[in-house]
Amino acid sequence: MKVNFLKRLESSVKSFEITMERTIGKIEGLETKIRNYQAHPDQNPDTDELELDLGDPGQDEELEEALLVGGKFKYKLEHLRLNDWLKELNKDKDQIRILFNAAQDVTPATDAKLHELKKLIGAKISDPTTNKLGEPNKKVLVFTAFADTAIYLYESLLEWGSKERGIHMALVCGGGDIRTTFGENAFEHILTNFSPRAKHRNKIPSMLQVGEIDLLIATDCISEGQNLQDCDYLINYDIHWNPVRIIQRFGRIDRIGSASHTVQLVNFWPTEDLNKYINLKNRVEARMALVDIAATFEDNILQNAEIEELIHDDLRYRDKQLLRLKDEVLDIEDLGDSVSLTEFTLDDFRLELLKYIEANRAALEAAPFGLYTVVPPSPEHKVVAPGVIFCFRQERAEGAEPGTTKPAKSINPLQPYFLVYVLDSGDVRFGFAHPKQILDIYRILCSGKGEPCTQLCKLFDQQTNHGADMSAYDVLLRKAVASIAHTFSHRAAGQLLSTRDAVLPTHKEQATEDSEFELVTWLVIKDGKTD
Repeated sequence: MKVNFLKRLESSVKSFEITMERTIGKIEGLETKIRNYQAHPDQNPDTDELELDLGDPGQDEELEEALLVGGKFKYKLEHLRLNDWLKELNKDKDQIRILFNAAQDVTPATDAKLHELKKLIGAKISDPTTNKLGEPNKKVLVFTAFADTAIYLYESLLEWGSKERGIHMALVCGGGDIRTTFGENAFEHILTNFSPRAKHRNKIPSMLQVGEIDLLIATDCISEGQNLQDCDYLINYDIHWNPVRIIQRFGRIDRIGSASHTVQLVNFWPTEDLNKYINLKNRVEARMALVDIAATFEDNILQNAEIEELIHDDLRYRDKQLLRLKDEVLDIEDLGDSVSLTEFTLDDFRLELLKYIEANRAALEAAPFGLYTVVPPSPEHKVVAPGVIFCFRQERAEGAEPGTTKPAKSINPLQPYFLVYVLDSGDVRFGFAHPKQILDIYRILCSGKGEPCTQLCKLFDQQTNHGADMSAYDVLLRKAVASIAHTFSHRAAGQLLSTRDAVLPTHKEQATEDSEFELVTWLVIKDGKTD
């Protein structure tokens, strides 16, 4: 409940006010039920069982799932200390009423966050060429996680936008609350009028062809599968817990076919000290996940402490993603550990590989493990920096069954092979969960090149004393193996958290720092500097 209140307050004061009001109403309803039972305990057979539905998710699906542990709770009123409970409920109500009154005192005229939003929208309307590139437009797409916040923003901006700024507005919420100042009040009509070019409005004679919607306020019901690239300016009025969802929101305008050369993303972060916010969320969320997974110790395949460590590891990873999003715009593939790898097909690489194998089968069969070469980075691709790409093969432990089980494949689609790209600094640029990115880099650096780079090979020999001193690369290799163990553990934990019928790989198939790995090949990326 604390996390829920925090998220609602972070979204908007109005959303928080509504939650406080609903909570007071729930407490008052509970007090009435208890007093009725106390007054006539023998005459109320229908009220002797109490059903509690704690929390107020506010139409945020992720919060709703987080707050449901074992479903609704049912208790017999005769089993409870009702007088003590009434006193505590009254204390809660008094505390929450203080918060409710404080939130109620904030009006649209005094809401600083709303005022900042108006400034951003106003600046875009006044200067449609904000990005100075591409075709000018006034369009702004505002996302929020809560329908209450979306409705509040629409109602607060309606007169200002329509009369003062002369723009058409629309509201789209998953709960069916849909409004607009232009065209038909229907979901598809609103999106088409907001993005007429991408939605091919000119091919729909039944729709108005003159006029457009410039300001769209929406919840995550449109965060996937919509082409809204007529717009080049997106605002996240609140931050969703799942970093992938933020990227999906941005993907509505960052799409092929955009008339703009650049698109812009503005995030409203919850607090200047984001770490404090994250820590509070983690403490409660981790406990919930722990209770949900480890309800009994008898049937649990892991020790309680191990599960707790995996959960915290998963949450820390998501938090790092959020912190990165605060300072940079990430590609959705940069968050690959949170996205199924089946979304990024490797079929094109497999086809190329099959052709290459057929043409070079004898040479490949005769090639020993450990082959390597040295190549320069690509100046056109900033993602490629000096470092090493390792390809490992995990040796099957003694006694393990031949082949690879489905659980292991779901964690590493290339099992038993692992690709890892480690920078010279020791940072892992791409782990084994990103095979497509690593293979793309291989293609950029190596495809079509039949001869070694002699100058770089000589430099490599000079720096390693012709292979006698490989200490620097030994450090990077250990970093790569540690990355495999960490990511494997993280993805295994993710499977446990995602579904109750998840199955972990066998002990012999799990990748740890103690696992046996063969170095199949490695690619050294060197910039040619001698210092």
